[in-house]
Amino acid sequence: MTTDDTTMSDAHTQPTDEPHSDETTWYDLLGFQRDLLLVAAEVEGEELPKGLTLMSRLEDRYSDPINHGRLYSNLGDLEEEGLIETEQFDGRTNAYRITDRGRELLSRGRDSLDSALEGEGVDE
Repeated sequence: MTTDDTTMSDAHTQPTDEPHSDETTWYDLLGFQRDLLLVAAEVEGEELPKGLTLMSRLEDRYSDPINHGRLYSNLGDLEEEGLIETEQFDGRTNAYRITDRGRELLSRGRDSLDSALEGEGVDE
């Protein structure tokens, strides 16, 4: 039970001031951000990973269209976390590439899923 005016669910979703690692974890990301990071890794080497390419790949998976604001806002958040880097392709188009840190985060996420499926629990 919480001691302030928040509900139990609010207390579990609110940011805290408790010490936390500076390293972004799989669980720190929104589901959409995880999917976006995964798509960025998938398209690398296949085609130019521009925003519209990533959007198209996501729309293949989602039942609703992805709006530009949602896409680019989340790309910006991933870039701030050092998981994606933006590279100017031409005067108007940016390419979005997954960083080594982003790749490592995907790998840790995969390991967590593997552990859970194997009944070993999750250590993160």
